[in-house]
Amino acid sequence: MLKKFSQHVRNYVVCYPKKFGTILALIGVLFLTPDTMIMRLSTLERWPLMGWRGILMGTTLLILWRYFLTDNLEREWKSLISIPGLIVIFSFGINSITFTLGIQETSVMVVLTALATMPIFAAFLSSLLLGESQDILGWATIIFAMIGVYIVVGDGSNAVGQPNGSSILGAIYGAITAFGLALTFTLARKYKELGIVPAAALGSLMSGFVGFWFSSFDNIFVAPIWTLLAMGVIILPISFACLSLAPRYTSSAIVSLVMLLEMVIGPFWVWLGIGEKPTSIMILGSLIVLIVLVFHILRTQFNTD
Repeated sequence: MLKKFSQHVRNYVVCYPKKFGTILALIGVLFLTPDTMIMRLSTLERWPLMGWRGILMGTTLLILWRYFLTDNLEREWKSLISIPGLIVIFSFGINSITFTLGIQETSVMVVLTALATMPIFAAFLSSLLLGESQDILGWATIIFAMIGVYIVVGDGSNAVGQPNGSSILGAIYGAITAFGLALTFTLARKYKELGIVPAAALGSLMSGFVGFWFSSFDNIFVAPIWTLLAMGVIILPISFACLSLAPRYTSSAIVSLVMLLEMVIGPFWVWLGIGEKPTSIMILGSLIVLIVLVFHILRTQFNTD
């Protein structure tokens, strides 16, 4: 039965590669959307939370990659022993650290809105590393997206049920994460031979070691076990694996558009799960960012992919 199912999947991929890629991206994002809610439900402090997420995600990703996601183990390992490979590993480790710090600092909507600016950082990096220039509409996109982020951050301290931290610092953490992800995917485009999945796994493990290093022993084992397993073994590895594979079958524009669902659905899960509610002004700013980025992706990528 399993063999028949696998054959049906392979036939579908051959006949409808773009649809398959879109389905992969949707599965990845839908798995990812409850992540921030489960982070809140774990009740862990930032460092042990970072430790468990990094160690469990990194270990699970390595297993998935080793047995299901590679056909040339040696080549992908060797690709990491290079300047681009080391940059991607370090970048993904920093991403994992700053995202956790941001979510523990302020409202989920502040962090996810800042994170959604990843296509803007990708445009800068593509111009720098790939020679892809920006026109006047590209710069206008950047300006309006930053206005939207400014609106969300400016009213971020008024969100109901959020942590008592700084919305500005949370937005900075989100922006650093966006830059790191943009750098990772830009280098993946430039260096096709790079093993992105094992690099992400090693970066995750790095962030996990950092998290546990700064944790006190008493705070490591206080979380409900189901939240740790849900984040580190199911949500993060499956979502990242799907989102990494999706561009092989469909355009990067489709994947970018689907990923914006995280900015819309993620805060809703947190609102539903623990009552953390953004203000109307924050929602307005988030919508500005969403509309501007959708326009940017439609305008710049669908004609080139």
